[in-house]
Parts: sequence; structure tokens; C-alpha cells
Amino acid sequence: MQKNKNRQGLALGAVFAMVASLVVMTSPAQASESSVVAFPTTGLETQTTILGDQNFDLTLRYGTGVAASLRTFTASPAAGYGIVITKPAGVTISVTVSGAIGGTTNVKSGAGGDAGTVAGTTFGRGVIASGSPMVVIGLQDRTSVSPAVAITVTPYLDLNNDGIKDSGEPNGTAIVLNFVPWSALGATLTLPQPVSGQTSLEAKFAVTANPVINWAQLDDNFEISISYTAAVTTNPGGTTSGTITGATLASGTYATGSNLATGNYSASWLVATPAITTSPASAVPSLSAAVTYNGQFLIKTAVTTATALGVAAVTISAVTGPNAKQTAASAAQARLNSAFVISAYPYSASATTSVAIASEVTVSAVANLEFDADSGVILNGTTYTSSATFLGAGFTLAAGTTTFAVSTFGQDFGGSEQMTLKITSQLKPDDLVIDLDGAVQTVAYAPETIAGTAGTAKSFAVTAKDQWAQSSVRSDQRIAASVVLGGSVSETVSAAVVNGAATVVVTPNPATRTGSAVVTFTLQSFDQASQAWKDTGTADTAVWNIFTYTAGTDSITSRTVSKSASISYGVALSWSETIAVVIANSFSDVVASAPGLMIQNADSVTVTASDVLTIAANGKTANFKFTSRLAGTYTVTFTNGTATTTSTIIVDVAGHDSGATLTFDKASIAAGTTTTVTGTLKDVNGNPVMTSGSSDVSVAWTGKGLPFGNATNMETDAAGQLTFYVLVLSGEVGDAAISATYKPAGLAVSTKNVSVVHAVAVGKAAASADQKVNVGTFKGYVALYAKGYEGQKMSAIVAGKWIVVASLASDFERVVRFTGAGYTITTKIYIDGVQIGDEFTTVTK
Repeated sequence: MQKNKNRQGLALGAVFAMVASLVVMTSPAQASESSVVAFPTTGLETQTTILGDQNFDLTLRYGTGVAASLRTFTASPAAGYGIVITKPAGVTISVTVSGAIGGTTNVKSGAGGDAGTVAGTTFGRGVIASGSPMVVIGLQDRTSVSPAVAITVTPYLDLNNDGIKDSGEPNGTAIVLNFVPWSALGATLTLPQPVSGQTSLEAKFAVTANPVINWAQLDDNFEISISYTAAVTTNPGGTTSGTITGATLASGTYATGSNLATGNYSASWLVATPAITTSPASAVPSLSAAVTYNGQFLIKTAVTTATALGVAAVTISAVTGPNAKQTAASAAQARLNSAFVISAYPYSASATTSVAIASEVTVSAVANLEFDADSGVILNGTTYTSSATFLGAGFTLAAGTTTFAVSTFGQDFGGSEQMTLKITSQLKPDDLVIDLDGAVQTVAYAPETIAGTAGTAKSFAVTAKDQWAQSSVRSDQRIAASVVLGGSVSETVSAAVVNGAATVVVTPNPATRTGSAVVTFTLQSFDQASQAWKDTGTADTAVWNIFTYTAGTDSITSRTVSKSASISYGVALSWSETIAVVIANSFSDVVASAPGLMIQNADSVTVTASDVLTIAANGKTANFKFTSRLAGTYTVTFTNGTATTTSTIIVDVAGHDSGATLTFDKASIAAGTTTTVTGTLKDVNGNPVMTSGSSDVSVAWTGKGLPFGNATNMETDAAGQLTFYVLVLSGEVGDAAISATYKPAGLAVSTKNVSVVHAVAVGKAAASADQKVNVGTFKGYVALYAKGYEGQKMSAIVAGKWIVVASLASDFERVVRFTGAGYTITTKIYIDGVQIGDEFTTVTK
């Protein structure tokens, strides 16, 4: 096969990646310089192996020890080049020569006849040439799978220029040329597992580094392709392919005098395919990849079916803790030089529930972080002390794994340190920008508005926490406070900060003045250098409404009778409209007590409580909001001094499309009975969900028993329940299963659907850990005990006689029979006709 002799090395475009390393080779033995020297025209002298269906190029020259008179070219040169080729019998070869003087070549046959003589094992060539002629040697009728063949080429100095190796004509150093099958390339081809809907795939092709193959003399006729099934409509031809016009050689070693890079072919090819869409849309395409060399297949991958999408989206966020918190949908704040945890996973139906599919985590950006021997980042247990290495970092988050650890060390805080992490699963990406900050303490007091009587001291519970709600470990901090009332400033007082909290007692000044005052709370730290207190952190303020008050004049003049609220889910609370409580004494406290509800000061949205909250009226009105995670009607009691009143809060029922769990009440069904099976649909808070409109539940039964009353579009009632029935014939024993799907939008396929499979034992015992039977004895009685079978039928054979209880009255029942003492009694106990446990043997007492 003809090679392109004008190529400059073997090169691929930028899309081809080097993936194999260079193998360092030992230098060949020094060739004899007293005769003709033969060496590879291109490539290293050690690279004397070529593919069996290609030619090998040798160049001839006079050795440096050949006499000058023999190396002088004239019209009739004194000496010529000669080669003797030794080959296995039956192997046909071809030899061509280029580089003749004046354009002519004197070629003479040797002992083996002319080129390619099958019967001979040796033949010779004489070459009259100027400069350094090239001899092209190939094997005839060879294929990519033909067995390896070794031939020996021995150069000699043709002193009489007759093309025949005569006695006394000196041999040069022989070269053994090895023609090997394509399998010697050790080719690999990988095609990543495709995902339905993927827009591109990268097939990677490489051959194993081999120091003896003459890579420079290989043809460049590689082609790589990816084939699709006929179901893929975006590529009707079924294949997308591209020609590899060369291959990048691993550089670093050069042959002396030839300056030719050595190494091996290696390439990756990005297939710029259109979106993998199918017809019908539900079809999942199959793909494969192949590499051809000179039009023949070098390697193929197996046909792989694209993975159907199981991921609706992915999420990555900081796990709130002492060193990290989430600050926005795609942003987090972490403490510099500390460890924290990242939550990351793919999901389908719900963002709070992961699916068992692996994901890839990578680093997409980093800013102003230090990397050296003492500084860097630890990501998922791997330490990175190089910025470039960290930017290239990544790992696979195994299916079912939802968190990983991150920490920084050795960093100097400059105010703009940042990293961005990315998670990708089935083509779905999500990013998290993490700001890495030093701790800053903030003073906080709530609520923002308070009230009190003139001249009366008031205690203020103040906190000093950092961005992650952590207390400082310092023991030399305090909270200083003072109040400004009508231009008068009170004495500054302080209290020590212990575990991030302090209680400061402040008295307004003068004692008889009323009105609106401002209290300022300032964090102070003791400076050892100056031996003085210095303001640190961020201060907070509160408005203090100071009034006069006469005991017994408390009164609530009006309030909102009732309000509705929706159920709150997660951290996004759904507050009711405002309940306004109007009082007689301006700025006095109003206490709201609401068991089962969460309460908010409607005028200060940061203030919430569990079920009791005290706020100072803003003038004569105190404004409250309420919510709960459970539906129902709640009574709220408001107290102002000695006056009380109530309001009603109605938390609406769960929406028809808010279902999250679907359960069934039967784990076993007795033979010979008709059993009512009840399913219950609830939201994530445990509220019953009544289906209506588009939402419904499909229920199917498989296995033993005959179901009736179930359907593909059943509705749940206000209690979130649905029922159907199962008839089990007498003596029927086996397994069954309920397959049910809650469809909030009424769609057969939706990421919001909730599907369950519930196993049922039919006609056989399926006792839980809380269900058991036992036998005891006392005063001549045999006692039968049954736990966890309320409402079920119990029967037993005691000393050959039956005891039957049609319906056990409670969760724990005892049934007795008198037999007398001193007898050995055998007992078998049955629940709903199925024997529970083994036979009991009892000696009565």
C-alpha cells in the first residue's frame, strides 16, 4: 500500500487527545561501518516492525569505513550496493528501489531469483545508485490477520557491481524486519454509555505504545464512526463518522540524525451528532462505535442501548452546619480553613428524594485560593495543592450516595476566595458557588420593637453569633447597651458574653419621660495591647416604646375573629393573613398562645415562635400571623394584662396534588375470607390527601386471591383512603402484591407520580414483630395468649378439643381452659385459620 511520503509526522486535529505514554527504548547495536549500512528510512533504528499488509522502507548508504575510491560515483562506479534477503519458504515478497544515478537503476538477481520468487528462501539485489537509495520491501497477498513473518535483510558491498553476492564481498549488519498482524497494535475503543436525549458522544481510540513498531511508516487511513439504530430519526443515514488523517505521537525521544518523533497513535474523536431523538419518542436508541484502518475494521464496540432517562434534575447545596450554610438557590457560604459537607444527588419525582443513579462531580471554577505544600483544598478525601490539578478534579458520586466532604486549609483570608462545584447526572447539571469567608460576629436582638413602662428597667436577651450561628470561643467579650430617649442618653451598661449570649439590663432616663426610644447593642472585645474594650462585630438596635400604665386598665377592644392558612411544607412557611388585636393601653404586651401552630410577629418577619409569642403592640395594635404543618381548626388565645380573647385559625386540608406516601393496611389475608384492603394517601407532613379533579390512584392486584372493586382511576376520600376487596378461597395459599400509582396530574407517566408495590401473604402466617402467640399454665388451667391480632379469629386445639374466639377483643388477649394439674397438654393455635408457630407442649401446674 502506498504511503503519503509528504506527510510531516503523524498529526491529528485538536480534538484528538494523547492517551498513551512513550516507552523509552534502548539504543541499537552499532552497525558495521566497513560495508553497506541499511536503516529504516523513517523512524528509529530499533523500529523494524510493520503491519503485515504494508511496506517497509529501508535506506542504504556506504559505511564510513568504506574506502573513498569505492565510494566515488562516476558513470561506471567502482562498487555498488547489494542486499541479500532471507525469508521463509512459501512467502512471496516484493522489492522496489529508488534513487538511481542519472535516473537508471542496475538491478540484478541473486541466488533466489528475482523479487518475490516463492520457491526460494534467499535472493539478492544489486543497486547502482548515487546518494542513499531507498529499498521498499513488502509481502505479497497479506491481510490484516495473516500470521507474523520475519525476514532478514543483509546489506553488502558489491565490489564488482554485478548484483550478485560474491565471496569476499563484505557484509554489513543484518536487519530483521517483522511483518505482524493488526492485532499487534493492541487497539482500544471506548464509547461512553449513551443517555436518551444526549446531543453528542465522544468515542476514544488508542493503540498500545510499542517501541519496536515503526509508527512513522504506517498509513494514515484511520476512520472512526458511531452507528445508530434505525429508530434514530435525526440521522437517517444511520452513521456519523470522521476520518483520522494522522495520529499524535508521544513526543520526547528523537532518533539521532533523523530528528523523528517516536511513539504511538492515539486519538479521541468528538462526534458532533444532533440530538439523539427517536421515533416514536418513547423508543430508546442503540449505538456502537468502530475504527477502520485502510478500509478494514480494526476494532468495534458492542452495541449498547442508551439509558432511558431516570433523572428529572440534580441538586447540589451546602449542608447547614457550624461551617457552612446555603445562602441562595445556587450559592453557599463556608468558613475558610474548615471542613463542611455538600449535599448532591439526582432526583426524579421529588427534589427531596434521590434516585439511585451515579453522578459526576467536577470543579468548574476557583478564585483567589492558595495552593502550595501548605495550602489547598481537600475534596472528597483527595488533597489538592495545585490550582491546575484542583480545576481538573472530579469524582463519581456513587448511586445512592448523597453527600461528600470538602475542606480548605492554609488559606489567608482576602475577602474574595471562592470555588464552584458542579454535579452532572444523565445530562442534567447543577452548580454551587461557594464563598469562603472568615468569621464575622453579628449582634442580634429580637423583636425589633418592644414596650415598657417609664423609668422601669428592662432585660434584653442578646446574641453574638457568626455567619453560621456559632458562638465565639473567646472569653473576653461583652455586650454594651444604652438607650436614647428624647435626646437623653442613659448610662452605658454591659454584660459578659457566654456561649454567644448575654442579658443586658437597661433603664430609660429620665424616669418620668415617655415616648419612642432607641436601644443600641454593641459587641465589645478586650484588646490586650491597649488594655481597653473595643467595639467589634456588627451592632443591632431595637425601638423601645415607653409609656405610663395604671394597673387594672388592661383591655382588648377588638380582634380578627378567624383567618385561614394553607399547610406549610419544608422551610417555606405559608403564613395566614394578619390577625389584628387592638388594645386599650398603647405599646403594652400582647401574648398569643396557639398550641399546634407557629406564630409570627407580622410587623417583624424574622420573629417566629413555636406556639407562644409575646409582642409589644405597635401603638394600640398587635399583628400576628399563623401557620401549621397539619390541617385543622385551631384556637388562639390572646392576653393583655388581665384581659383575654380568642380567635380561630383554620389550616386548610392538603391539596389533591400534594400526596407523597401511599400505604396499604394488610400484610396478610386468611384463606376462606373476603378481606377489605384500605389504602391511605398522605402528604409529606402526614396529612390525608383527598384526590379530586385530575388526580387519582391506579390499583392493581397480582398473585393469589380474587380482587374486586379496584380500578385504574380510584379516588381517595377526605381521610385520604380508598378501599377494595379480595376473596381468598379455602385452602388457597401463596403470595400476592398490590401495585399502585398515585397520579397527581392524572398522567400515566410523570416524574411527580408516586408508585408503590405492597407484598401480601395469602392464606399463610405473616406475623410482624408485634404479633405473637404463646401458651402458659396456672392452677390447672391452660392459658392461650395472643398479641397483635385484635379483631381476628383465634382457634386452638387444646388436649384434643377446640377453643374458638370469633373476634379477639383487644391487642392483647388471654383465653383459658381448665384441664387439671399434672397433665402434659399439646396445643396448636390458629389465627384466621392459619397455624401460628409450632405445636406447644405444656405440663400443667
